[in-house]
Amino acid sequence: MRLYTRTGATALTDPETGIHYNVDADGGFNFPDDLSDKLHKFAVRGQPMWEDDIERQRRLMSEEMERRKDPATLLDAVQQILTAAKAAQMVSAVDAAKQEPVPAAEDGEPRDETEAPAAAPETAPPARKTAANRRTAAKAE
Repeated sequence: MRLYTRTGATALTDPETGIHYNVDADGGFNFPDDLSDKLHKFAVRGQPMWEDDIERQRRLMSEEMERRKDPATLLDAVQQILTAAKAAQMVSAVDAAKQEPVPAAEDGEPRDETEAPAAAPETAPPARKTAANRRTAAKAE
């Protein structure tokens, strides 16, 4: 029978047979039926130390439901998701900036990457003719 430890054990040696068992990738042990029956009954202070697949699934689902009932925990989880999303956006923006080619300077020499790109010349919109401008222009003539 497949059992899961509730204590974090990663290996177990059967004292009667001397066979050594290691934990699988998912945290479970494949024991012979007689050993699993003995271990499954073992408890400390009323808390079972080993559980089978069904008991483990029930426990994990009930823990998840309890966690979701608490609004503070739910809010914290949402904030963690938002923080992770913002961090992913920042990383992708940095990656995109690293991939942009550095344009050559006007003289044909490669531009220093630390140098800021030259700003395009801005053309100011034509000044509006106001009454004050017309009076000033009339005096200048």
